Amino acid sequence: MPTDMTTRATAGRLLPLFLVSMAAIGFEIALTRYFAIASWSEYGYWVISMTMVGLAASGIIASLFQRPLVRHADVLFPALPPLLLLAMALGWHFTTLVPFNPLELQNKQVWADQLLNIAKYYAALFPFFFLVGLTISLYFMVHSDAVGRVYGADLAGAGVGAALVLALMFVMHPFDLTSALLVPLALAGLLMPGEGRAWLRSAAMTLAALAVAWALAGLANQARINEYKEIFGPLNAPDSKVVATRLSPKGLYMLLDNFTERLDLDMSNNTGVVAEPTLPRAFGLYADGNRLTSLLRTARLDTGYFGAALDSLPYRLRRPQRVLLVGAGGGFRILEALGVGAKHVTVLEPDRVLRHALRDGLGPAPHFPPLPQVTISGLSPTAVEAVGAAGPFDLVDVSRDFLAQSDTNKAVLAVEVLAGYIRHLSPDGVLSLPVSVREFTVYAVKMFHTARYAMAAAGIEQPERHLLIYRSAWNVRILISRTPWTDAALQATRRFCDQRSFDPVYLPGLNPDAVRVFNELPVVSFDRIETRGGARDALMEEAIAALAGAPSPYHGFFRLAPPTIDRPFLNAVLPLRRLDTILAHIELVPREELVYLINIAVLVQAVVIALLVLLLPLVRPAGGALPVRQFARAAAYFAGLGLGFLFLEIYLIEKAAQYLHDRVLAFGLVLAGMLVFSGLGSFLAERYRSRPKLGLGLSVAVIVGWSELLFFGLDPILAATATAPAGLQIVIVLGLTAPLSVALGLPMALGLGQFQGSRLSFLPWAWAVNGACSVISTPLANLLAAAIGFKVLPFAAILLYGMVLLTLPAARVRAG
Repeated sequence: MPTDMTTRATAGRLLPLFLVSMAAIGFEIALTRYFAIASWSEYGYWVISMTMVGLAASGIIASLFQRPLVRHADVLFPALPPLLLLAMALGWHFTTLVPFNPLELQNKQVWADQLLNIAKYYAALFPFFFLVGLTISLYFMVHSDAVGRVYGADLAGAGVGAALVLALMFVMHPFDLTSALLVPLALAGLLMPGEGRAWLRSAAMTLAALAVAWALAGLANQARINEYKEIFGPLNAPDSKVVATRLSPKGLYMLLDNFTERLDLDMSNNTGVVAEPTLPRAFGLYADGNRLTSLLRTARLDTGYFGAALDSLPYRLRRPQRVLLVGAGGGFRILEALGVGAKHVTVLEPDRVLRHALRDGLGPAPHFPPLPQVTISGLSPTAVEAVGAAGPFDLVDVSRDFLAQSDTNKAVLAVEVLAGYIRHLSPDGVLSLPVSVREFTVYAVKMFHTARYAMAAAGIEQPERHLLIYRSAWNVRILISRTPWTDAALQATRRFCDQRSFDPVYLPGLNPDAVRVFNELPVVSFDRIETRGGARDALMEEAIAALAGAPSPYHGFFRLAPPTIDRPFLNAVLPLRRLDTILAHIELVPREELVYLINIAVLVQAVVIALLVLLLPLVRPAGGALPVRQFARAAAYFAGLGLGFLFLEIYLIEKAAQYLHDRVLAFGLVLAGMLVFSGLGSFLAERYRSRPKLGLGLSVAVIVGWSELLFFGLDPILAATATAPAGLQIVIVLGLTAPLSVALGLPMALGLGQFQGSRLSFLPWAWAVNGACSVISTPLANLLAAAIGFKVLPFAAILLYGMVLLTLPAARVRAG
């Protein structure tokens, strides 16, 4: 038995494990940022899958070869950090070289090449995560008498690593994060216990590996923006310049100046509508290669062009005095509202970079001049009561680019939020909502149903008299009036559409057969692709059916349930039970829906891996297998922990994202907080080593009680503090996370502590089962939330931890 590493698990001896876990979680997050920029953020789910393949394999190997691994621990421990350094750098280098084209995955003729590229990603990243898992397993086996301390160091290191990467994103380019994460791995190698020449050899290997790794990850860094991202064309236009850059966990912001950048506005091409129809030049602001908005080149602007815009109708029907803009459109929207006579404009711009660009400028883009009639707020648009305190409003105008800037922004279309805005309208006020039909007409149909539900929730008894819908070839506008539309307003709408070649979709009393359709619109369904032209528009029929509560005539294949605060998805329209039909029409699936197909792929792979890991104890050599009853209890226990922990984590991340209106900040904050506080709970588990059932009972009682608080009381708490300063909101999130997380840290440590002596080899198996089921929980939680709602997650977690309470593995077996 080795001597150096099997002494008491002191903080100094666990520090290398802390650093390895810090680097591992940091690298995982860095990879998600890479995929967000190099392809699209949806493919970040692969990182979870790739991580699990390596970790699961390491758990299997550690379980099968426990004795030789422990016997050679003194050799393995100092060798692992140099190997980890090289594996991280090589994995990053080869990942950036893979010529993955996400668009070709939807082309049946060439998708096989992209599957091969995905396999290359797995091959590149497998060695690093395998070695991470082997390191953690080795620590567990060598220090099996102090599992709580080992697991606590692992969790705390991961939590600090998540916080560290979050902080680094403010000062480092996302493609440089991997180079920074080599440092904790190198420190882990230098801090490995050892004396004399043995330590010098270990240190020399670590420093040599660090030099090679830095050359690969830094000097030979091949990471680049995908050529299929929106920024690629403008970035490579003649004389194009990046005139400003902002680093943030939320994205890599780049401000472009070139001849192609103009205000992106849906306008009529008809001559004579306005005197100057030319769209003004602008700076283009991009985040992770996706276009966010246009920024003003000058604070003084002739907005005469706005009269030809699709979005201008509500400003013409009832001249608004008080306007609420949800999204400033880079400042253009403010000037447009003022240009048509608004007396006061309140602007909601929750994105910090966009809000600071308005207030302080961004590079050469000027700041918006402070005006007494303009108020710029960082409140979340879902904080309706706080926003409504500035009302009532004559017009609430949701900008089109606002919805595309962040998935948290789409929550503004939830039924409860829209109903709240309707209630905060003046008696003749109007709510104006955009929806794109550029790719998928079904989103417009879903919004028709959502508008009906929102009006009903706001107390409007005859919604068909309060709704007005019209469109161009690319976008639809839905106008909801607090009072019924007048005949004069309906006639003005018909004139507006006729003069600009826009199409009325729904007006009270409109006869679809008497309407000339200017813009033929292909109605895309997986049942058929049909173009309705001439005298009748298919969306007219859809709007009539939606208001009547009747089935959709053309989009019945899809899920059209309106978004809610608990299920804030404008997308998620694919009926996944019809997966065969969806895959047969994969070329029609828009990017917003691919995330659910990726979740299914990750879920299937995670289930297969989990089954392989779970069955390991039943196929060990004679005398080494767990009895079936003990196996079933242990499998249920550790699977329940993996699923339950992540269900609660994902629920908290979603709620924090809506509260802070920043998903990346919410992810980093909740992840770091839960891991660090769970690590503290794992340390506390050592106090219950001799009384594991008592410790488990106490922890499960806290978990169930706190989960019930989250289920019933979290929304009111967050709503009551919606206007609190950002620093206080962060403290509130951590305060709500801490007690639950401490309790979550105990059951895993108490369960792992039951495997000692002749059952020691099952310790890494149990850890791998927990990890495999944790990976299952992520895609499963996303699919459940899209189908049912996020509140199903704490409810499911309560049931899972009830199962955990009943299935604690048999008491530890000591060496004979």
